[in-house]
Amino acid sequence: MGNRLTTVIGLGLFWLIVGVGATPGASHSSSIYHWIVTLLLLLPALWIVVRDRGWMGRQWWNVPELRLTGLLLLWSAVSLFWATGAHVGERIKVPLQVALFLCGWLYWTRERGPWHAERLLWFAGLGLAATALVAMLVFRWRVTPFGDRMIGFNMLDGPNLSGYVMGAAAVWLFQLMPATTRGRLLWGAAMACLLAFVALTFSRGSWLALFAAMLLMPLVEWGRRGWASAALAVLGAILVSLYASSEVDARGMSYRPEIFQQALDHIRQHPWRGLGLDTPYRVTVGDQSWTHSHNLFTNLAIEIGLPALVIWLAIWLLVAWRGWRGRQTATGRIVLSLWIFATVALQLDGPALALSPRPEWLLTWLPLALAAGLATGLADWREDDAKQKVT
Repeated sequence: MGNRLTTVIGLGLFWLIVGVGATPGASHSSSIYHWIVTLLLLLPALWIVVRDRGWMGRQWWNVPELRLTGLLLLWSAVSLFWATGAHVGERIKVPLQVALFLCGWLYWTRERGPWHAERLLWFAGLGLAATALVAMLVFRWRVTPFGDRMIGFNMLDGPNLSGYVMGAAAVWLFQLMPATTRGRLLWGAAMACLLAFVALTFSRGSWLALFAAMLLMPLVEWGRRGWASAALAVLGAILVSLYASSEVDARGMSYRPEIFQQALDHIRQHPWRGLGLDTPYRVTVGDQSWTHSHNLFTNLAIEIGLPALVIWLAIWLLVAWRGWRGRQTATGRIVLSLWIFATVALQLDGPALALSPRPEWLLTWLPLALAAGLATGLADWREDDAKQKVT
């Protein structure tokens, strides 16, 4: 029973990542994705919480970032008392989904071991690279509202979000280069697909986030690969300035300063409690209107207040610190490089933190889950990483 449950949860974690781009159906049809996540991951995780509640409770209490996450999720649930809009009561499922995902990840890494978590990311990266390749091959026959800008399938229904997901996959796959020649060829092909896809989205936020992650790679991994990454970042910036500067300049600042100013106005109106979890609001600049502030941090303050923002910033800094401490391992380097990538990306187009499973989770809750796994067994992660280098 234990092995079967672990296998099911592993499949659920894999689908949580890959399914955002591989789910069949229309671009806004995400019900299949969510049903599979619920059946393979969330329900088994709920059973684990009930069965192993003592062990799970100790993990959440002993890890500072999880303890703060519990407080943040609790506050977001409390904010439903003053939230407005449709289906307020149903929004309680979001904090529960986040908690169950983290519990499922902790249990799965405990049962399978650190190396299998990195292996999961390896196959998930290949899966997303495959969806990127298919999206590029059939793009000329697809009708999208974004002209020549590349987008993915299903939940990846915009160039910015598509670029963020594929860019994040490239960031973690970079740290998982195999030792064998065949594996490296497959790794190289996957990286090429992901990077080409990000380039074709013409998402300046994705480009900037990827540039930052690559340029700062020597801080993550001091060695030839780190410096090669930084050199490629500089080369990429030169190529963009030479051949794509008109595309970069044409859209200007995309109203970001005006949107940020309006976000601050929203925060001033309800600084402590916020509007309530997932309460609808609009940001309007001239004849343009949006349903979020294009910045995960200001959106969090708008929805559930400045105290929630402070808690999230503390969590986010702890994630970076955990990655820094564990940077001798592949997982630690993934956490740190993903943190850099996500920090830049979420400043430019981060809709919300507390939403049901969706692409944004790869930039928020996934790095937190990886950091929590490191916190609960850093010695084991280092031991397994050393074994993998030997083999």
